[in-house]
Amino acid sequence: MKKKHKRDGEAAATAAAASESAVEPVALPAWLRVVAWAVPGALALLLVGLFAQALPAALRRAKEGTLSAREAVCDALQPAPGNQKLGALPVSAPDFTLKDWSGKETKLSSLRGSVVLVNFWATWCSTCVVEMPSMERLVDHMKGKPFRLLAVSVDDDWPQVRKFFAKGTPLEVLLDTKRDVPARWGTEKFPESFLVDKEGNIRYYIVSNRDWSTPAVEACLDAMLD
Repeated sequence: MKKKHKRDGEAAATAAAASESAVEPVALPAWLRVVAWAVPGALALLLVGLFAQALPAALRRAKEGTLSAREAVCDALQPAPGNQKLGALPVSAPDFTLKDWSGKETKLSSLRGSVVLVNFWATWCSTCVVEMPSMERLVDHMKGKPFRLLAVSVDDDWPQVRKFFAKGTPLEVLLDTKRDVPARWGTEKFPESFLVDKEGNIRYYIVSNRDWSTPAVEACLDAMLD
C-alpha cells in the first residue's frame, strides 16, 4: 500500500513539473499576423493572374488547331490561296444584294450564321453546266442545315436562265447582268466558287468546276458548320 502511495506521489510530482515547464503560446506581432494573412492571398491573386494571361493563348491554340483540322478536311476541294483582287484568304466577303427571278432580294451579309457557297456561272459556260447538277444534289443533301448556295448568273437576262432551268431547280439563283459582283470578288472566268463561313469571311476559293455532291465536300461543309 505504501508503494502505491509512493507511485501516486511520483506521478503527481511529474505532472506538476510538466505543467510548470510547459511553454505558453507566444502572441505574434500585429505586422506578422498581417503578413501571414496577406501572403496566401497574394499567391492566390498571382495564380489567378497567370491563369488569366495563359487562357487567351490556350484558347487561341485550340482555335488554330480547330482551323487546321477544318482546313485539312477542305483540302479535297483543292482551293486556291486567293486572287489578285481579294489577296490572301481568309478575307471579309464583299457584300452584295441581288434579286432572284421572282424579284426577291438576297443580301449576303444577312446570311451570317450560315455557311454560304457563292457560285458565279452562266448558261453559256460549258463547265458551269457540267457542275450544276452536283450543286443541286448538294443542296438536297444539306437540307435542314444552316447552309445556303447562291448561284449568281452573269447572263444577259432572266429568259435565258429560266430556259436553262425549265424543269425547276432547288438552287437560289440570282442574276448580275453587269457582272459587278464577280468583278469585286476577283472573278473574270467562270465558273468560280467561294465558301463563306458563318462570320462572313471568305475561307475557300475554288477555280473551275467541281463535283459538289461528294462526301468530301459535305465533310468540309460540316466542319465549317461546327
